[in-house]
Amino acid sequence: MEKILITGGFGFIGKNLIEYLSKQYKIVVIDKYVDEQFIKKYNEIKYYEYNFFENDNIKLIISDEDPDYIINLISIVTAERNMDIFNDMIQANINIFLKLYEASKALKKLKLFLHFGSGEEYGNIKAPFNENNREYPNSPYALAKQITTNTAMMLNKNYNFPIAVVRPGNLFGKYQEKNKFITYIINQLLDNNKIETTLGEQKRDFIYASDFANGISLILKKYDNFLGEIVNLSSGKSISLKKIILFCKDYIKSDSEIEFGKIPYRENEIMDFELDISKFKNRIGQYFNIDIKEGLKKYIELLKGENK
Repeated sequence: MEKILITGGFGFIGKNLIEYLSKQYKIVVIDKYVDEQFIKKYNEIKYYEYNFFENDNIKLIISDEDPDYIINLISIVTAERNMDIFNDMIQANINIFLKLYEASKALKKLKLFLHFGSGEEYGNIKAPFNENNREYPNSPYALAKQITTNTAMMLNKNYNFPIAVVRPGNLFGKYQEKNKFITYIINQLLDNNKIETTLGEQKRDFIYASDFANGISLILKKYDNFLGEIVNLSSGKSISLKKIILFCKDYIKSDSEIEFGKIPYRENEIMDFELDISKFKNRIGQYFNIDIKEGLKKYIELLKGENK
């Protein structure tokens, strides 16, 4: 059985990848925090509690594990626009990425280093966003991600390092923090609480976490089609936040009062975020279709069960 090493694997995306991929691969996780409750469900998973800012033996760990694939999820995700945080973003993205590159560049059996970029790298340009678009990141986080993506592409072109960068859309699903948009909205609706929001005209490209994990699995299976490439992965269809809220309200049959327009839009708000996923579909060579409403229904039922 092939081995995947996932850095930052005990976060929201990492746990969903583990649940999906552990049926097909041996999984090794490196993370600063260890989720003991999660590990109890997946006791066959090997893990290292490791702080990249305090420890310096990552090369020894990675060479000992000698994985077939590396998935790098380490990042600090924030929509904060204040440039005071830029240095922290650089530390958490490019610096840790370079440490991982140095630790893995000599691996003989490494097939793919899959680095997670962000759809935020595109910035406020006309949707849908294509991998060939010039990026205009509008936050320190997005800028740090773009710098790391460019570095990854340079390492492939100059040194033939087997790397690809995936740019995800807006994920939602199991293990997500309660303050994230869809998770927050569903919980408020389930409790019949009043919701204050923007006008909700801004559109986002959502994908359910298990559907996304399936997409990552397809990339790994066709890894040689993605070497040296940036690839978008989401549903490929944007939907307004207002439609999301109203669909969930109707499905739940919630009595929540919703005040659209109570909160102003953020400065330089991206009004239409949609990823062009045609490259992904062409490279995997098979059918891939995402129904956002089916994902929402599954997630609502999951949260209903958790709230009982």
